[in-house]
Amino acid sequence: MAYQLYRNTTLGNSLQESLDELIQTQQITPQLALQVLLQFDKAINTALANRVRNRVNFRLSPITLHVSKPST
Repeated sequence: MAYQLYRNTTLGNSLQESLDELIQTQQITPQLALQVLLQFDKAINTALANRVRNRVNFRLSPITLHVSKPST
């Protein structure tokens, strides 16, 4: 899922570490932790789509490859 890209940010990593600790101390279930992560994925993508004004677009031009035979 493309949404999971933001789990590797500082915020995403901190969330995962906190959820892991809560699972280890049996304060939440792994299923609840997964639901929280899925909600985080959706929320961060929505927030970035609505609030970020700067966007980067890459346009690539075709590349021509020339292959020559070595002379023997």
